[in-house]
Amino acid sequence: MKILVTGGKGFIGAMIVEMLCKDHSVIVVDNEDTYGIMTKAQLNKLFEWRMRNWDSERVSFIRGDILDRNTCLKAFSHHPDVVIHLATYPRAKIVDNDPIVGIPKVIHTTTNLLWHASKFGVSKFVYVSSSMVYGDFKDGTKEDAKTKPKNIYGEAKLTGERMVKLFAKRDGLNYAIVRPSGVYGPGDMPDRVVSKFFDKAMKNETITLHNGNNKVDFTYREDTAAGIVKASLSPVSNVSFNITQGQATSLLTLAEKIIDITDSKSDIEDIGDHVLYPSRGTLDISRAKDLIDYKPEYTLDEGLKSYYEWLRQYSG
Repeated sequence: MKILVTGGKGFIGAMIVEMLCKDHSVIVVDNEDTYGIMTKAQLNKLFEWRMRNWDSERVSFIRGDILDRNTCLKAFSHHPDVVIHLATYPRAKIVDNDPIVGIPKVIHTTTNLLWHASKFGVSKFVYVSSSMVYGDFKDGTKEDAKTKPKNIYGEAKLTGERMVKLFAKRDGLNYAIVRPSGVYGPGDMPDRVVSKFFDKAMKNETITLHNGNNKVDFTYREDTAAGIVKASLSPVSNVSFNITQGQATSLLTLAEKIIDITDSKSDIEDIGDHVLYPSRGTLDISRAKDLIDYKPEYTLDEGLKSYYEWLRQYSG
């Protein structure tokens, strides 16, 4: 089987490629954007680590932006059977701070890929969305819950979901929509919450929280990637899946765990809610368990310890 992975050098995408290239041919498209978070040299070092287990004979790489039609044509000239679309800005903050650039990276890229997928007879389109589409939500939230995004990123991701469903209805394109949450682990960039907490703890600096009582369904990178692979290869189609750990943890507890793991002397300061982020909780993952045999393997404690070991070795 041939599988196109957009954003395939990314934090989650590279792990998906690693899993897929054991048995399938994989076409990777990535624009190698630093997002202004790190230098090009730092990003290249990260790419090297992320790609260390790829089978070079099974992976083809196209450097380019899927907003560009010629890049899409190059990718689809391989005639992929499945498309897994992860290429987007990696954080809500980036899209909300610069929506003129950020929204096309979410919506226009998806539309471009959907058009080509329909024209080239792709058997399944997998759209990696976000738990941000729910807006504020409580423990036990299922995929059919109301979607009321509180930020531009969540609204753009939800619009992408709607475009997927419209193309599916119009052109008969099979799809799966995946909604991850709080993904963390080895290979991540330094600008997400778990990464930032570890950075502060390892420097014995104060960890700042935006409402320590707010919870996130933190999910280890390998579990997220495995769930997306299962959704991609399963015959189950035209359905949305929460792909998370299935057990949310408060930001305060996360900070305390990281301080304990790192034996840090960091203090914790709670400065209240952040206007950008909704109130969240545990997502119901029973649909993914029942339909595609999704089984997250890492508890938060196990995942954090693994990530810490990687951070010490990678930066050492």
